[in-house]
Amino acid sequence: MAPREIGGPRTGAARHSLMPTICFVTYEVHPTTAGGCGVLIHHAAERLLAAGHSVIILIDTSRKNFEQFRDHDRLTFSAPDRIRAYWVPEICKPMPDAGLSAASVFQRKSARFAYALNHVLAREQVDFVEFFEYCGPAYYSLVERLFDPSPAPAPVLGARVHGSIEVLDRHGDGFVADRNQFLLHSLERRALSLAETVLVPSRTYYEHYYRDRYALPETRVVVSSPPNLPFPRVSARPDARGEFTIAFIGRMFHLKGVDQLVHASVMLMKQRPELRFKVDLIGYDAQDGPVGSYKDYLTTLIPQRLRERFVFTGQLTHEEIARRLDHALFAVFPNRVESFCYALHEVYDAGVPVIINDLPAFRDFFTHEKNCLIYDGSTGALLAAMQRLIDQPATRKAIEHPFAVDEAPLGGFYEAPHALRAVISDHSVGEVPRPLVVVLGDDSPLADWPALNALNRQTASGFQTLALVPAAPNGEETLWWLGKPWHVRDATGRPVEPSDLCTTDALAVLRHDDRPDPHWLATCRRALSRRPDLGFTGTWLRRGAAIEPGTIDIAPELYPFEQGERLPRLLVRTSPGLLLGDVLDPSLQSLGVVGLVWAAVARYGRGVLSPKSLIEVRDGPQPSRGKELTGLLLRYGAPFGDRLGLAAALPATHAEPPPPATNPPPAVTVEAKIRYADDLGGRTLAALAWKKLARRLTGRTPH
Repeated sequence: MAPREIGGPRTGAARHSLMPTICFVTYEVHPTTAGGCGVLIHHAAERLLAAGHSVIILIDTSRKNFEQFRDHDRLTFSAPDRIRAYWVPEICKPMPDAGLSAASVFQRKSARFAYALNHVLAREQVDFVEFFEYCGPAYYSLVERLFDPSPAPAPVLGARVHGSIEVLDRHGDGFVADRNQFLLHSLERRALSLAETVLVPSRTYYEHYYRDRYALPETRVVVSSPPNLPFPRVSARPDARGEFTIAFIGRMFHLKGVDQLVHASVMLMKQRPELRFKVDLIGYDAQDGPVGSYKDYLTTLIPQRLRERFVFTGQLTHEEIARRLDHALFAVFPNRVESFCYALHEVYDAGVPVIINDLPAFRDFFTHEKNCLIYDGSTGALLAAMQRLIDQPATRKAIEHPFAVDEAPLGGFYEAPHALRAVISDHSVGEVPRPLVVVLGDDSPLADWPALNALNRQTASGFQTLALVPAAPNGEETLWWLGKPWHVRDATGRPVEPSDLCTTDALAVLRHDDRPDPHWLATCRRALSRRPDLGFTGTWLRRGAAIEPGTIDIAPELYPFEQGERLPRLLVRTSPGLLLGDVLDPSLQSLGVVGLVWAAVARYGRGVLSPKSLIEVRDGPQPSRGKELTGLLLRYGAPFGDRLGLAAALPATHAEPPPPATNPPPAVTVEAKIRYADDLGGRTLAALAWKKLARRLTGRTPH
């Protein structure tokens, strides 16, 4: 059965509009599914359709949700004939596994989106593709573009900031539980770094959370605030002398700060027993509280005698919320972190006074005592603001929607998305790096080395090959590399003196038994030539029948902990003219190539791996020795900052499968995993090295 889409493919010749076609890649779309991302896509699509655009929704959701959108919710848009949808699960049915089952769940999701997007682009003329940034779904679509031998495809690939999981975690519990969560943060960072444009909800939010943390230059950033649809104005205004409510709208969980509102409301009820009010807590319950349900946790904060005055309504429709706001004296948004907050803007548009926490996401829209009250994040300050709005009707009246806060949502970016390509990135092939390929061998004849035979079949040209053979103590000049002595041979087997050898633009180090695909070097070189901020390129590996998904492009700081001394098989950017003996740090010995990769990341930027397995290897992970590992961390770890500390603290991860257990293992808690990891020699050494590195950088030991 062919992948389902609405209305059949449309080619460029059959387009009904001269306006650009916009494709949204998503898990959500309002009103079919819950979530703020889906609300934004609904509102943006409605505005774009009204302006004459065509819209495509590429959605990964359940069959039930897709059919609901296709058959019912799509028809509620103003121009349903110009909004089309493709369903990721059905498109991806014929997608080969190609090692994805061994990859992290977020790598798999990103690869599926890339496969599905290619399907859409083969059938549609698309001008701009908008991904959400959290979880990094755009990553492999962006990576494939760099490795693609064809000219630059038509659509601009962008990411819209909704609030990355890393930002939320940093302002939430601050707990990175496992490798998957660490890789999730890493994937978000890499996708943002490669995106051709990044849409942010406000300049202040970008400057506070994204500019420095993600090294996002302003040339790739477009301020595009989320659009609202008309929200019904309140029809009545209560009086503090009678019955009224205080409203909160948002998910019941820690980041929304609803627990602070509960604390402040309990204090208000105790201090002002004459007030006749209830607290409306509107929104669905999360299951991440200390006792499971966050609603149940909030209930424990309320004395039994006051609990009936807190009304947990659950999720409500806009119409139901509007009716409840008629009774709200004001609304409170105590969010601890936020990117935009649709609920705040809708309540403000309804004409209800609002009290808000002092967050960067709000500062470009709201001003203290002009159209809201802002408090400093403390419970006492929130209580004081609530008392002020209760006691000062003139203040309430003054901030009841005195003016519109965003008269040009979305901005004009969608009218001409291609205009930014020349500023953001140029995907035309520039100067092709001249690679030097060094093959580490054994005592067997060079003619028997699979790597040299494979290099002779490479489609790339203009590269130099050197073979290193184990050195015997004789009169021939010796090259000390990776803690071992070598003699150098050219591709024909003739001796070459190391002091005559210098680096070129890029270096690859292979083992003699590696088997790179004929296109491996050309593929790596092509991607390296397209962005000067790439420190290295490579592809996934294949060992026997198993494909090994790589993560060194996503999280190079994990590599020595998971792969140890294993050669990473990359094409690493190098400065030409360096003596070959100097290109690897001799103090790192067996980790010299990893040190070279880390140094390239520091100097040029992180790298990319194609998810195609274009090189076959025979070796697996090899544990690092303590001396080399601590040297690597101390000498080259500074650019990774706190992420290196997180990597060292993660529960131990091994690429090799564990031996089969004779009895079912007992359940292992996270705490037990961490204790186990701390007992491992390599992990302990890494933790000690991290402490030394932290003292070197900050003058103190991390806690």
